[in-house]
Amino acid sequence: MLTHKFNQIILCLAISVFTVTATASGDIKWGDLTVEQQTILAPIKKDWSELSPKRRMRLNRLTSQWDSLPINKKNMIQSRLKHWSDMSPEEKKEVQEQRKKYQSLSPEERDKIKKKYKWYQELPPEEQERLRKRWQENTKHTR
Repeated sequence: MLTHKFNQIILCLAISVFTVTATASGDIKWGDLTVEQQTILAPIKKDWSELSPKRRMRLNRLTSQWDSLPINKKNMIQSRLKHWSDMSPEEKKEVQEQRKKYQSLSPEERDKIKKKYKWYQELPPEEQERLRKRWQENTKHTR
């Protein structure tokens, strides 16, 4: 479950990385997207109307950069979009709250988290799993 939450936070961070480009109306409807954009964003079609205009603009920006992204990055983004789509409304709300907490951190604290995540990502899968289990055990006792 905590791994799931960790992935949710990372999803929000990934979506947040893209710069915002304003559109004339300040909002983008699903029907305004090209067929190619709709294909890329298909996993979140049912959630589109619930996303903030700012988030829609970020995702729109992402689709404009799509062709220049490496395949592994495309696969990761598609996986995270699918994961978001599969989450319950409660889980989505929790992720959004976690994202707000993250955004409220100082730049130094956010940088520290990013460095720890990068360090974790560079570990062998077996070590990641060992740490994940240890973290889950430790957090069980603190609830």
